[in-house]
Amino acid sequence: MTLPSERTQSVIQTEAFLRELSRSPLIPEEYRNEAKRLLRHYPEASFVLFAGKMDDIILGADPGDPRRELAISGYHPMFTAELKL
Repeated sequence: MTLPSERTQSVIQTEAFLRELSRSPLIPEEYRNEAKRLLRHYPEASFVLFAGKMDDIILGADPGDPRRELAISGYHPMFTAELKL
């Protein structure tokens, strides 16, 4: 089972890897372009860490805790199950 910290680290490292691929002159242009395309909507590390902090507050605070209520009110969903593949 993957821990949230492992998943967070993996997402952040994947962004860095795609950025490196997109800039490397050693990588064929086709793959650099694909890395750039994927990065266009890929979450930046700061957003991933912010979402993780909100999850920590929402899941860790008691109902009625003002910090929890504030985190819920400012929470922006990161993913959806409604995809048109």
